[in-house]
Amino acid sequence: MYSLILRIALLVSMLHLSAVADQKVVYDTDNNPVSVPNKLQHIVTIGAVPVISSFIFALGKGDAIKNALPIKFQKQTMTPKLYSKLAPNASKTSSYLLDGSDMGVNVELLLKDNPQIVFTMDSIVAKTLREKGLNAASLAWREEKDIKNIMLFLGEVMGVKSKAIEYNHYIDTKLSYVQSITDKIPAKEKKKVLYFDYKTMTTPHLIVDWWIMKAGGISASDSTRKIEKFTFSPEQVIVMNPDIIILSNPNDVDDLYKNKKFSTLNALKNRQVYVSPHGMHLWAYRTSEQPLMVLWAAKTFYPKYFKKLNINEETKMFYKHFVKYTLNNQDLSSILKPEPTGAIQ
Repeated sequence: MYSLILRIALLVSMLHLSAVADQKVVYDTDNNPVSVPNKLQHIVTIGAVPVISSFIFALGKGDAIKNALPIKFQKQTMTPKLYSKLAPNASKTSSYLLDGSDMGVNVELLLKDNPQIVFTMDSIVAKTLREKGLNAASLAWREEKDIKNIMLFLGEVMGVKSKAIEYNHYIDTKLSYVQSITDKIPAKEKKKVLYFDYKTMTTPHLIVDWWIMKAGGISASDSTRKIEKFTFSPEQVIVMNPDIIILSNPNDVDDLYKNKKFSTLNALKNRQVYVSPHGMHLWAYRTSEQPLMVLWAAKTFYPKYFKKLNINEETKMFYKHFVKYTLNNQDLSSILKPEPTGAIQ
């Protein structure tokens, strides 16, 4: 009898050790411990879904994502098409959000579906989900270096740390390449660039000033601002008088050119109005495609200095190597030259 009890205890101990061996503890970007299985097959992203998912896509792990895009993102021109291709196992209906909001999370449904891990860019949401018994991690992006920290964390979680390190090296290499050229451009040739949402007269994210600067441009919006959203009047745009304007929505290009109020702007007089590429997410926003945005912007701002840069080939290489997806010609055209169809919210 004693021998049987001993064998059972030993078996239970072995099973416990096996379960522990199948788990690892890593610390998220807010330094919270997160226990995850070595093999992730059920991931949920909450809130800024295209941003978070783009990181996971860039590690070639999109097949583990199970949530649908929130409705607000489904209205965008390009994201739904690529999202369904890159996250083929994602739900067609559930984004785990309530009433279409960003932060109203359906905790009951999440608990029922029991994902292995939930990723969010909101520390409070992550804390709340952990208190409810869910395995949740926060991905903080506050400074330039944070994108590298996010990729290293996700690489550790997904078991592809070497790919995360390679991605971070790619960023450093491409930024150094662009800077090696833009540093030699005379100050009098530097372009003043304005990125904004034409309908709301807003530059929505601080990251905009970052990629304009990294591409060798001068941000026409207030580059010293500390708040994410910067709203201005048409009169202020006229005073800024940007050399180049980048828009988020291809539907706005014609309207801008037809607006007589802006007819004196250098960007309009010289036909220098462009639309940000839109792949896994809008490149002008926070996304793993950030290095591609800097390359595209540098080529757009200074075509004569970046004659050797083939943005088409660079984009195809990035997707094939990091995302493990081969872009066809239609995909590539849709990303780099968004057509005026559908609304970008």
